[in-house]
Amino acid sequence: PLAISPAMNNKMWSNQATIDNLASLRKRGVQVLGPGSGDQACGEQGEGRLLEPVDIVAELNQLLVPKKLQGKRVLITAGPTFEAIDPVRFIGNRSSGKMGFAIAEAAIDAGAEVVLVSGPVNLKDPDNVHIVEVKTAKEMLKAVKKNYKVDIAIFTAAVSDTTPKKTAKIKIKKENLNN
Repeated sequence: PLAISPAMNNKMWSNQATIDNLASLRKRGVQVLGPGSGDQACGEQGEGRLLEPVDIVAELNQLLVPKKLQGKRVLITAGPTFEAIDPVRFIGNRSSGKMGFAIAEAAIDAGAEVVLVSGPVNLKDPDNVHIVEVKTAKEMLKAVKKNYKVDIAIFTAAVSDTTPKKTAKIKIKKENLNN
């Protein structure tokens, strides 16, 4: 694909000749990336500003990544689960969730509809992904079962290995931890 990322003064951008020329290019299959809006080199503000390089790369990626998952539903699990011992302590795994979130972004880029069931993480939610936040293994299982009508399921979560039989209602005192 051929792509351009135009940048010009906002008055030039809104000029009818520019609008007509861009329409002609689009008819020929040229992808127009941007422009952005904001401060311009001439000191004015408005539409016509060159997109930031990271935004150009992201849009080019959208053009170049084959949409092999178009029309497919993908379910992904990510992050840890935490099983409460008392209101303060828990059993869990040290999972960042990065792998599951990266797979979700790649699936979106490939055209999929994505449901991401995630334990507690400190990550930015990927765009265009349906996020289901959970804490425990039981909650994760319930969310997975609820969203399991998919074409592809990828399970990267670090689900806790055990669940206490009982959860104390108040914090267990240090001296009682060994009992």
